[in-house]
Amino acid sequence: MTRHIKYEQEALLRGWDAVYDLEEFILAYSLAPLAAREIFAKAGPRRLDLANAMDARKLATAKHSTITRL
Repeated sequence: MTRHIKYEQEALLRGWDAVYDLEEFILAYSLAPLAAREIFAKAGPRRLDLANAMDARKLATAKHSTITRL
């Protein structure tokens, strides 16, 4: 029984850095709080999901700026 509890505690500790809180996300991506809150609400707190959302946002911004230059 002790091994099972130990495993659960280790799994919990292993995943602690896999998520952002809103303040960390704002600082990591230098975002305005309202913009960050909207992205955070859509993508969720997982770092990977937020990184993917920010990559998509960056691509959309780059595509839009390329279109407006033409």
